[in-house]
Amino acid sequence: MAVDHVVPDSDADRLSIQGSETDPEPLRIHPPIRTLDGSRETLPRSLRLTDFEVRGTLGTSSSTRYTWGSGPDCFDCHPGTGTFGRVLLVRLRSPSHQTRSVNCFALKVLRKSEIVRLRQVEHVNAERYIMSRVRHPFIVDLYSTFQDSLNIYMLLSYVPGGELFTHLRRAQRFTPDVTRFYLATIVVALKYLHSFNIIYRDLKPENLLLDSRGYLRLTDFGFAKIVEDRTWTLCGTPEYLAPEIILNEGHGKPADWWACGVLAYEMMVGFPPFFDETAPGIYEKILRGRVYWPKEMDRLSKELIRAFLHPDRTKRLGNLIGGSKDVLDHPWFSGVDWDALERKEIRVGSSSFPSVDRLVLTCC
Repeated sequence: MAVDHVVPDSDADRLSIQGSETDPEPLRIHPPIRTLDGSRETLPRSLRLTDFEVRGTLGTSSSTRYTWGSGPDCFDCHPGTGTFGRVLLVRLRSPSHQTRSVNCFALKVLRKSEIVRLRQVEHVNAERYIMSRVRHPFIVDLYSTFQDSLNIYMLLSYVPGGELFTHLRRAQRFTPDVTRFYLATIVVALKYLHSFNIIYRDLKPENLLLDSRGYLRLTDFGFAKIVEDRTWTLCGTPEYLAPEIILNEGHGKPADWWACGVLAYEMMVGFPPFFDETAPGIYEKILRGRVYWPKEMDRLSKELIRAFLHPDRTKRLGNLIGGSKDVLDHPWFSGVDWDALERKEIRVGSSSFPSVDRLVLTCC
């Protein structure tokens, strides 16, 4: 069946939305493979905010993102830009022997008054709790947190390559091989998070940063949540929302796998599979489920995306009996050495991937 499609404006704003955190019915308990409660925080206690000097401003995104709260006045900028928060590039004034190898950091500054006004206290606390306990090569590190009378500060990894969104818009689309490399890193990161029953809920190119070696790192855990089965919060980015979120049926880990399908499509095609000028229009197309398939897209790529974008979460790739192993074993990922990938032993910098030299920036 023919589907009308229009390439969306590459500079169009992409919204992040959020409703209230309410779980209206009892949950089926699914114990996590690992537990965060038994994890010790990895934040050093010796650092102070005055130990750092500001070297510049980060967080100027190619696509401005916003958060919708539940109240009529709760429309404001999401952390990264605007009055809610901003991200600074900072450097240690006098590096110690413990931090000499890492001089530059990203300092996320969140204004307390806006956190309270936008009813984000619970989310900010959850973000700190989760990020202070997870450690993975494809996830941005939280090193320390500070606060004063006006702001809360989160000291994060400085990831110099910028957003994947910027590189994708510049390239227009990625080859299947480049997409496979990037998507594989996200699959490994989600597998790790899901082992703690953490759902991420805001996967998109704007939240993926390229490090100095060309690997992706997941950032911005403002919507992340520990969920034993399902939650009913309306949050995320409209183009990436799974049907069960829109229908308020409750969502969990399968919503992250749906977003993987949207991300794979956007990387290979250059725009998401479901788009419209308004959020309701996007929701209608997601529920209708019609996807435009470019004639040049190969069969295995279509099969992978279709498996991720199954409207029934019980039949969605990543949520079957094999769980995330079904994703790793999918034929589209054939040839990926998952252990070597997680150890970052795969060479990046060939003609197929963005040049590492172009990605490396310095704050010195």
